[in-house]
Amino acid sequence: MERYRNYSDYLKERYGEKVYKIPVSLPVTCPNRDGCLSSGGCIFCGSIGADYETKAVGMGITRQLDRSMAHVGPKYKARKFIAYFLNFTNTYAPLSDFKSWVEEAMSHPAVVAVDVSTRPDCIHEAYLDVLKEASRRYGKDVTVELGLQSSNVHTLSVLNRCHGLAEFIDASLRIGRYGFDLCTHVIADLPWDDRLDVAETAKIISALPVTEVKLHSLYIVKGTKLADMYEKGEVSLLPMEEYMERAVLFLSYLRKDIVVQRMVGRASGGNTITVNGGSPWWEVKDRIDRLLEERNITQGCRCHYLDGRAVRQFLK
Repeated sequence: MERYRNYSDYLKERYGEKVYKIPVSLPVTCPNRDGCLSSGGCIFCGSIGADYETKAVGMGITRQLDRSMAHVGPKYKARKFIAYFLNFTNTYAPLSDFKSWVEEAMSHPAVVAVDVSTRPDCIHEAYLDVLKEASRRYGKDVTVELGLQSSNVHTLSVLNRCHGLAEFIDASLRIGRYGFDLCTHVIADLPWDDRLDVAETAKIISALPVTEVKLHSLYIVKGTKLADMYEKGEVSLLPMEEYMERAVLFLSYLRKDIVVQRMVGRASGGNTITVNGGSPWWEVKDRIDRLLEERNITQGCRCHYLDGRAVRQFLK
């Protein structure tokens, strides 16, 4: 029995075969790093953002795609691919540059969709218009990924996100009006959050036009503010057992139709101090799956809080 809506299965259902997501590195930065909002960045973000996989600094989009497809296509028996604009904030660029990048990725014959990773405060309708027009012209799908991490604004302040919950809600509603898929990133075991915060994050996501989520534990990248805090004893990570409990809790409150892109995070060991408490990601995932099975919990089994819960008694 499937306890939650799995991403790989969803892609097979949607495209009729295996689809592989390919990271693409763009020459972008972040308003939280270049002085627009802050110069320190989020306390967990490394100097190269999330770009641990591509090793493609200065390489064009088509070349990146072709190189990755040649490697992973035969390995995973994939013929269709999603171009994933991964590192830093991929709508934080001149509109003409963004349009050029989107069109180059969508024009690749093996690409079925473009996935753009960005921040809630970097969603503007001009950029969404570019995505909509390119999607129409090339017949390709669009996903926008937003980092939220937590619905607790005090935690967001500690993380130096430089945005609150309102910006995420605004961005989600705008993206939803364009009909794009919307993926939200959540760190389930932030030490400044408790389980109530985790449940509330799932509930807020479920009340918005979010179609996918990525869930992972807090890991520490070398050279970050978080790494400095960790080494000075200013912050302690929660046990992985607590992450697993929170992941199960999050899923129970998450709307049933939302696709779970990721249940456990992965990061390069050479760039991190600790990931998943030292456990392999698949081991953590297996343990979460066992907890769901043992407790007979399925995604959305507690999602009864929407659509006027208190007045349903009068509508029977």
